[in-house]
Amino acid sequence: SSGINAEYGEFQTFQHYFKQINLSIMAAEVLKKKIQELMNERDEALEKGDALENQLNDMKEQLLKAEFEKKELERRLKLTEVELDNQSSLRNQLKKKSINLKVEDERIKDDMKSQVKSINEMEELLQLIDTRYEELELDYNETMEDLNAL
Repeated sequence: SSGINAEYGEFQTFQHYFKQINLSIMAAEVLKKKIQELMNERDEALEKGDALENQLNDMKEQLLKAEFEKKELERRLKLTEVELDNQSSLRNQLKKKSINLKVEDERIKDDMKSQVKSINEMEELLQLIDTRYEELELDYNETMEDLNAL
């Protein structure tokens, strides 16, 4: 009788160990699922970060274009104001006295110089924009390399 009780006691002890092992396995499965969920969330966050960075780069490019357009409009406005002032002066001069051909020839030459100057300014502005775009492109490529290295 005492041998049976001893065997039954061992059996209960083994049953207890098996229950503990099963509980540990279940806990490990839960942790494994949690880890997988966290890894998925991390991957989603990285994708969102990439998308936000792309949006930021797009916005930076749009901002540069808007700044260029603003400068171009300001330049045109100044030229328009200068041209309006020139026309007003000419009108007043015509009212006071007649203008001879020599004065007219000088005005035409000034206009041509102004146009050449405007063209040169535009070429310089375009060169600056090209340089800035190349710098931004290098920065973008370096950032993408850094992100890919993560």
